[in-house]
Amino acid sequence: MGMDVPDRIHISPLGYEHDRVVKPAVDYKADCVYLLEHEESNSEKPEYHATLKEELRESGITVRPVQCDIFDLYTVLGKVAEIITAHRNDEVYVNLSTGSKISAIGGMIACMVTRESASVTPYYVRAEGYTPDVEDKEETPVSFGMAAISELPTYPIQGPSQEEIAMLQYIADEQPITKKQLIRHARQVVDRFRRNAEQKDIQLDDDPHMGEYRLLDTHILNPLVERECIETTEVGRSKEITTTEEGHNTLRAFDYLLDDD
Repeated sequence: MGMDVPDRIHISPLGYEHDRVVKPAVDYKADCVYLLEHEESNSEKPEYHATLKEELRESGITVRPVQCDIFDLYTVLGKVAEIITAHRNDEVYVNLSTGSKISAIGGMIACMVTRESASVTPYYVRAEGYTPDVEDKEETPVSFGMAAISELPTYPIQGPSQEEIAMLQYIADEQPITKKQLIRHARQVVDRFRRNAEQKDIQLDDDPHMGEYRLLDTHILNPLVERECIETTEVGRSKEITTTEEGHNTLRAFDYLLDDD
């Protein structure tokens, strides 16, 4: 039986660069390069974008263009994390030098929230030189050559759990919503409550509803409140739960978890 050899996957936001996209992928023998292309019409894309794709393909590298707003932090974070997660059994390298400053930040955060479950390395390419400001970046890349490549250190960041995102999506879809409604939904689609009760020796038999409320608070609502994703409002004798702007941004960044088996 042959051994499964992990692929070398590169992720590069595609801004006004050429060499800093192509050279690290070719020199480090990438098997596949994901190019995060800014969402705009083809007529607005620099001609050298097509050239660099052809150069990558001629080097035997699979090219996978992905539409992405490289100037939106949460969009980049979510897209890069989604690709990393899809290639959790491969070696993933994220190029932080080829897009916008926002895409570099989003890419680094994506590396940090996925590093516990995937082999991922962010890197920065130092160019040999830069083109004069007077030149049109639509016609000429902003830099040329590759002087050096540096791997960047990462530190783990605890992102939201799959269950938190699933419940946050339900709140966003159905808001305003009460805890009773959340419990009903949790019984239908999330098996977490009973399993956590058994693991933590929480007694649910005497008053199962109170136990479920505690589990909902401990494992779902409290973490979402701490992340400022939801807020509660007193309405009569009950509390209504709604999502915040941060909650919507969190869904944009982590909704790939809903499709992750």
